[in-house]
Amino acid sequence: MTRCRLDKLHDLIVVSDLHLGEGKPEGSSRWASTEDFFHDEAFVRFLDHVHDLHRDDPSGLVLILNGDTFDFLTVTSVPSDEEAISLGFKVFSTERKFGLNSTEAKSIYKLDVIFRGHQAFFRAVSRFVARGHRVEIIRGNHDLEIHYEGVRARILEHLASFRSSSDGADMDALSRRVRFHHLFYLEEGRLHVEHGHQYDSTNSIRYPTRPLLSRKNRWWRDEQDTEMLDYPIGSIFVKYFYNRVRRLDPYAPRLLSPEQYMDFIQHYNFFDVWRVYRDHYPHFIAALGPSVATGSSGSSHEGDADQTARFEELASKTGTGDLFKRWNDLKIHPESASKPAIVRKAAVPVVKRLLWFGVFALVALYLWLLVFQLIQTVPAVAANAFLMSVFAVVTFGGIVWIWVHLRRKLRPKNKEPDRCAQRAGKLGGLTGTPLVLMGHTHKVDHRVSSDGRVEYANSGTWTAVDNPWNRLMRDARRLTFLHVVGKKVRLKRWNDDAGRLDDVPLFHLDEKK
Repeated sequence: MTRCRLDKLHDLIVVSDLHLGEGKPEGSSRWASTEDFFHDEAFVRFLDHVHDLHRDDPSGLVLILNGDTFDFLTVTSVPSDEEAISLGFKVFSTERKFGLNSTEAKSIYKLDVIFRGHQAFFRAVSRFVARGHRVEIIRGNHDLEIHYEGVRARILEHLASFRSSSDGADMDALSRRVRFHHLFYLEEGRLHVEHGHQYDSTNSIRYPTRPLLSRKNRWWRDEQDTEMLDYPIGSIFVKYFYNRVRRLDPYAPRLLSPEQYMDFIQHYNFFDVWRVYRDHYPHFIAALGPSVATGSSGSSHEGDADQTARFEELASKTGTGDLFKRWNDLKIHPESASKPAIVRKAAVPVVKRLLWFGVFALVALYLWLLVFQLIQTVPAVAANAFLMSVFAVVTFGGIVWIWVHLRRKLRPKNKEPDRCAQRAGKLGGLTGTPLVLMGHTHKVDHRVSSDGRVEYANSGTWTAVDNPWNRLMRDARRLTFLHVVGKKVRLKRWNDDAGRLDDVPLFHLDEKK
């Protein structure tokens, strides 16, 4: 269900981008090197706190997990051959390096791995539901596996495993309080909630109603008859390249897209860039081996027809006309997830920087030699020495000034927050809702559209965030969420040390500059 009509305006807590990975299984003292979520116990205290605020009316509070709650892409553990056989699938050699494929059976196994590493989180959500609250789970680009019915059923099973018969562990009752949404969550006249990856070309899903890989684009010939997810290029980058980097260096910055990774690299000097690529390139080449599945490189008549039919079916069930089609038309067209596209995405920034560096070095050297030769023609020794000194100072200052400006010009700019905010205004007009809430970018945001009709807010993330705000206020961008009361939304953060909900500080910026 993606659309709700409500008799009362309950409060909502919107949390996104938790990125639960392999975690730290009970009894273990070590986290998985690809883990992002280290706040299970803090999340337990957070849910207990918001429950206490609504103890007198549990049904008046809804928790929305707005995408990327579970990070299937970072799960690299695989079962033994014997265990795999008992689970009904085979583990291939490449999967042992990069993690299992995205078939339904293998996705269920990855969910079980996440569950074992984050039992405190599942227990907290289960208790939250048992107390009378409702949970809405929206699919993101890192938990695209929620598409599978078996994965959704296994999530409910894990939640039910913590509940006794006195809690009402009946699966039907649980499924009424824990619901899944593939596209978005909509309350008519009030709010529209979606993850936001559809407005990012590297993570946009071509066919969100059925995100499955066409058989003709599969390299896994042994799984030709099994459904597999059609990962966008950003997911392929994480699964087949970035995970390998993280396993080498667990302290590497947590990044969202190939653009952000290239942006991170370009903050280093030329020799650091070369070292990073030298160390990571072998893993990147391995990821492009002939046995790695890639996403579709374009639309198909079959896929278009299937999606049109599914949109029409949703429209007939919800009575929303062409809402779903018009919503889909707002997405950013997904970039090709073919292997040439991945190579191009990773190589272009490096080649571009090398060319700029080469041209700059050649021109600078030529001009330097030319002026040096001219200075040598000055006959007076004192004048010659003075000119050489001035020339050396000017040369050094000029090189520094030009290099700084070149770096600014070459540095990719992250457009995702602006794209989400831009689409929010259109979504508000499309759905008739004054509130449009998203996640995905990991950057908190709260603004009003230019016409003043739509309020947009981004809940940020609970994972590590490296930004200048940390110099002003420690953890100002951590453990953030959105609190909706009536038709008003506030950007908040869970202060775990103090056990309270704090406002998230924001600067007022002059957007005209």
